[in-house]
Amino acid sequence: MKFRLLGWMLMPDHFHLLLQPQPAETTPLILKGLKEQTAARILKTLHENPQHPWRRKMLARLRLPPTVHDESHYRLWQRRFYPFNVSSEEKRREKLNYMHGNPVKRGLVSSPGDWLWSSWRFYFLQDASILYMDRLE
Repeated sequence: MKFRLLGWMLMPDHFHLLLQPQPAETTPLILKGLKEQTAARILKTLHENPQHPWRRKMLARLRLPPTVHDESHYRLWQRRFYPFNVSSEEKRREKLNYMHGNPVKRGLVSSPGDWLWSSWRFYFLQDASILYMDRLE
């Protein structure tokens, strides 16, 4: 499954991705793979060095109740996602502006450039140190 990463925003309680999947119908498979891989890495990191109280606290928050009959013991990501088909350049810019403005709207920073965890720095500062993306001009 191939895709181009056109924009991203990582927030404390959710994330946004602007992807161009190739082919388009692979979007659910791409997100499934992304969620599985990141959850495995995050949970592995949390299980390492359990002497840190914040790690134990986070694992406790992610633990599923015993009544959930699933093969996993933790849930990091929601099962669903909300796809939105971006069909024009105008809509792409609108979505990027919305994503980049999210931490400002939430009161986390005063300017989108102050939030390190987004594609804003890639687009406006040519900074690919956090994550390299596929630029569409």
